[in-house]
Amino acid sequence: MKRTMSSIAAVVVAAALTAAALTSCSGSTSSSKDSKTLNVAFWDYGPAAEANNKALADGFEKKNPGVTITLTPVAGENWGTYYANVATTIAAGKHPDLMLISGEGAQFVAKNNLIVPINDYLKNDPEAKSLQADIAPGLINGFKVDGKIVTLSNAWNDMVIYYNTDVFKAAGVQPPTSDWTWADFEATAAKLTKDTNGDGVPDQYGFTWASNEIFPGIMPWVANAGGNLTDSKVCKATADTPEVSKAVTFLESLIQKKIAPAPMPMSDVFTRFQNGSIAMFGAGRWPIGTFLPAGFKAFDIQLYPKGDTYKTVFGGSGYPILKSSKNPDLAWEFQKYTVSKAIQEQTVGTPDKPGDSIPSLRSVADTMTTVGVPPKNSQLFYDSIDKHDTLVPYPAPAKYSEYESTVLRYLQLIFAGEDSVKNGLAGMQKELEPIVTCN
Repeated sequence: MKRTMSSIAAVVVAAALTAAALTSCSGSTSSSKDSKTLNVAFWDYGPAAEANNKALADGFEKKNPGVTITLTPVAGENWGTYYANVATTIAAGKHPDLMLISGEGAQFVAKNNLIVPINDYLKNDPEAKSLQADIAPGLINGFKVDGKIVTLSNAWNDMVIYYNTDVFKAAGVQPPTSDWTWADFEATAAKLTKDTNGDGVPDQYGFTWASNEIFPGIMPWVANAGGNLTDSKVCKATADTPEVSKAVTFLESLIQKKIAPAPMPMSDVFTRFQNGSIAMFGAGRWPIGTFLPAGFKAFDIQLYPKGDTYKTVFGGSGYPILKSSKNPDLAWEFQKYTVSKAIQEQTVGTPDKPGDSIPSLRSVADTMTTVGVPPKNSQLFYDSIDKHDTLVPYPAPAKYSEYESTVLRYLQLIFAGEDSVKNGLAGMQKELEPIVTCN
């Protein structure tokens, strides 16, 4: 799923939700708090979204007799247009109690004072305390903004390396281990790169990465170099730092050495990985939703290779309680339900119908290797944050659309050889400075 939010959408959503919150608060009465109806807005990106949210609603109603969940499907090409369309829905008179957001939306809804933070619920609800004990601290902190916890994450993804086991076997290359380094990675990728017809252009590359997304593109490498593209604490762009330069220079060198092609859209990565012309790529858990239904099982995963450090980049989703809710206590029960064991088991899925994310509950995530859902090393998804405690939240400035397009534009120039790493990152930094702000 794309992760974008235009500044225009942000302004519209903020205005609409704030108005909704004021309307709700001014008209709030004890009877409204006794309401047994919740309205849940979600991004209607396709049949899976509708089915997943209907299952949530049906399950919650069954568990809570007398409660009615009204689902409000909201269309959108990406997260940004979804947020804008939520604003239109609200302007038309619907005031959701909860809305689905991505991790990038946490800063937005918190900074615009649109949500009911769940700090007190987590502190005072005995059931919530047991839930927290079963959730890696990084997953909770990843949705914390200025001390306010926006929501519990019901599903998440972090970045790992996928490798084609058939390609490795055919080349006589041993599978990577969790302690590999950037040098090990480059040596492995070089062994898996082949020019079978001798025309000077490899027909099989050792590695590639996504050109149309930052999350599974350069961010894991930047994090493992010890850097980030933004500093969320001071709302500052950090694109021209030595750490970012080191990561981008390393990736650019793979292209120059013909170990990797120019980055390509993730859909093309999937196709070429399955046909064996790409041996490795980086992503979260979602590729299995494409691979397994297609009958492709010749793959496994490994942690990203260690640079100056080991870090993993995280992105999640959740259902924050909006200030427009007439019954925030009931809305909290729904949010809590999205992290219940039954729902988390659906996130794992089955070999025939795998989930596309990682469960937030540690105890459920541990079952991924026992229920027969590939890859064999599935435990590495949760281990990467639980055992290493090196979680890096995905950068999510409020003006995300401008941020993303700026970063991708400069990276395209660098990786196409049209600009140097130094000049490209300097230009990126200059354009990002007025975009990555606290305002």
